[in-house]
Amino acid sequence: MGLTALAGALRIIHLAGMPPGLYHDEAINGLDALRVLRGSYPVYFPANHGREPLFLYLVAVAVKAVGRTPGAVRLPAAVCGTLTIPVTFWMTRAWFKRSTALLSAAIMTAMLWHVHLSRTGFRAVTLPLMVGSFLAVIGHALRSQRPLTWAAAGALYGLSFYSYVAVRFTPVPLLGLGVYLLCIRRGRDLWPGVLCFAGGALLCLLPLAIYTLGHWHVVMGRPSQVSIINPAVNGGAFWRTLWSHVVRTMGMFFVRGDTIARHNVPGRPVFTVPLGAAMVLGTARAGVRARGGDAGSALVLVWLAGMLVPTVAAADAPHFLRAVGILPVLAILPALGIETLLDAHVQKGSRVYPAILIALALAYGLGSTVRDYFVNYAQSADTRYAFESAAVELASEINRFTGTGWDGQALNDGIPPVDAGRRVLVDRRLWEAWDAVPFLVPQQESVTLIQPKSPQPLEEADHVLLLLWPYGDLEPQLAALPRPATIKVDVGPLTRGDLEDEPYPAYAAYEIGPGADPTADVAGRFRDTRSRDTRFRDTLSLVDYSVDVTSGDLRRSYTVQLNWRAEMAPSADYTAFVYLCDERCTASTILAQDDAQPGTTFYPTSLWRPGVVVVDTRTLHLPATAPPTVTVGVGLYAWPNMERLAITEPPGPWLDDILLIPTAD
Repeated sequence: MGLTALAGALRIIHLAGMPPGLYHDEAINGLDALRVLRGSYPVYFPANHGREPLFLYLVAVAVKAVGRTPGAVRLPAAVCGTLTIPVTFWMTRAWFKRSTALLSAAIMTAMLWHVHLSRTGFRAVTLPLMVGSFLAVIGHALRSQRPLTWAAAGALYGLSFYSYVAVRFTPVPLLGLGVYLLCIRRGRDLWPGVLCFAGGALLCLLPLAIYTLGHWHVVMGRPSQVSIINPAVNGGAFWRTLWSHVVRTMGMFFVRGDTIARHNVPGRPVFTVPLGAAMVLGTARAGVRARGGDAGSALVLVWLAGMLVPTVAAADAPHFLRAVGILPVLAILPALGIETLLDAHVQKGSRVYPAILIALALAYGLGSTVRDYFVNYAQSADTRYAFESAAVELASEINRFTGTGWDGQALNDGIPPVDAGRRVLVDRRLWEAWDAVPFLVPQQESVTLIQPKSPQPLEEADHVLLLLWPYGDLEPQLAALPRPATIKVDVGPLTRGDLEDEPYPAYAAYEIGPGADPTADVAGRFRDTRSRDTRFRDTLSLVDYSVDVTSGDLRRSYTVQLNWRAEMAPSADYTAFVYLCDERCTASTILAQDDAQPGTTFYPTSLWRPGVVVVDTRTLHLPATAPPTVTVGVGLYAWPNMERLAITEPPGPWLDDILLIPTAD
């Protein structure tokens, strides 16, 4: 129970946001779950290269329970991963002694590969659970020889074909086990049980088999695409590619693992050094015991050899999803190695010290998993790119604006409602590029997809969120914005495709509020403030400002909001600077500085039109030891000549074309 509880904590805590984002394979699973909830019940899901149905039906149950969230897609994986721990104990106990079963379950609990697999919405996580289940029942059936136990093992084996594609290789190690049992003369009495096993398996397999015969290219198409037999994969050098894959696959346990960030902490081997050494020792012990007639040891060896074929024989070896069929059997090898050390020391009369060393090795494995996954991996920008976190932020921004669905934080949905009548306009390219967006946005009646060069007309009273792909011609869309209007522009998070070298902002968000109150902060929280017009070169006016100070133990943060209004169409792109300084605000007294275009690079001042108010928010930081009284200096200059815009109508203190705003902590 303790191991299961620890496994559940490692697999469920902060599931919605770790890993950050929702990769399109996960999102497509969510979209298919929605189709299930609408009454479609396929035996096989043909989209996205074809997928077995077990995991998708579990996702449908989770979406029904918690809503359209990343957590709903990943919760079934976390549950399956947690259940795999007691199943690992049950399976190992059916073939080995209790201490081996406990060690195997402990190793599986802390194995980073399985922890990560249990926190992503990939159907591969169901295969280790099914493998452990039917191998456990086969072990009991071999001892009891009861027909019903054999039939139950067969039924579980047949159901496992609804889990993940790598299960198609399981007949190879099962046949190898049968040959081994015949060689040690334990197979002569198995035929009645094997027939019951086959009957149970065929009965459960029948619906999927019928579908496969009628849709062969759908079910069998993907393996041929990634096989090393395909010249596109082997580059015309089959044997060299095969040997390279064998070497890399053997090294994945303690040299270099899967380098794809969606499957693993890139390059991290399966085991830490102590457990890797224990695996080597356990493999040697299993070989010796198998030669002596131990069926459990033989099973481990033939199972690992057979279920590594899917990654050896396909692209991107070692590939932790394709190799997932070796779990949970893999955990038995380091457990056998640890037992070998224990047995050697027990014969010498020493129990305490080896037990302490083993506990330290297991604790080190757990600690390295927590460090590598929950600290380094979870905070890596590469992880966010790999899981397309920008798409999740785009969807949650839509939901927060409309007041429905998932807010980007919790496991379940539930955003506080907002004022009715809000509209969202989304560039069609953004909506169609990421499957996570249509899955995570429930109120699509409020969303209008727009074409890049077909601006959507807006009324002055509309409250609209405009989301654009920022690398085309923005002018047609921005020229259609209503006037007067209050606009706040945000640059979306960075994204990067798998084949792209540099990250870039994923989208630009324009929140457009009614123009009657030019001092609105646009996010729906309109304030009453006095007008503070300061005009710069008769082109732009600073019509309002506010400064909020937040003090902490180590630093003070100054959030400066500036509301700029275009008095006429600016002829150039201007940059606004914000200083924190003393009352003189000279170059030598500047404590902090922020220079940026007030509408960001995606709404430069050359695209502003008269009557538009643009909200410009900056946050600057000072150490807590800085002087308590600070002046904010604000001004504009033209790039690249750095010429400042003169203040032509100053209502308050100014110096050298810098508007001075006194403030205090």
